[in-house]
Amino acid sequence: MEQMTEGPLEIERKYRLAQPPPPDVLAAHGARCFRLEQIYLLDSPPGRRIRRIEAPDGTMSHRLTRKRHLRDLVREELESEIDAAEYQRLVAEADPARRTIRKTRYVAAHGTQQLEIDVFDEPAGLVLVEVELASEAEAVELPGWLGEARDVSTDPRYANANLALRTAVVPPY
Repeated sequence: MEQMTEGPLEIERKYRLAQPPPPDVLAAHGARCFRLEQIYLLDSPPGRRIRRIEAPDGTMSHRLTRKRHLRDLVREELESEIDAAEYQRLVAEADPARRTIRKTRYVAAHGTQQLEIDVFDEPAGLVLVEVELASEAEAVELPGWLGEARDVSTDPRYANANLALRTAVVPPY
């Protein structure tokens, strides 16, 4: 059995938007657009997922990630690049209790921080913004062009692994 060793920390805040920013607003702020497919694997070890990322130029990359929750805003994250063949092999280990997450991600700089705006295919209408931080104490001031936003950083319903559950129900905004 593969053991998870201590790795780099991911510290992030997550916000739910009432709606996605319009395309012209995203473009005006230099947002780059990526298509993501994310599949959670059977729990051995827990927290494994694979992701296929289509870049704006059409190139594909694939990643295997292991995440472990440490506390509210902090997770241990081990990520490695894998090739397309390994990705396809790992698809066979997909957790049948979880659906594939498909979303469009817009990445835009905001001061010293980076905004990752995820517009989900399913559940339709769900828009989340993630902001990775250098420390738990780092402040986040979202730009006004994002519109209305609610902090859902500590709400487990908005964790991607939980959103992937076939029984997941996302509350209305």
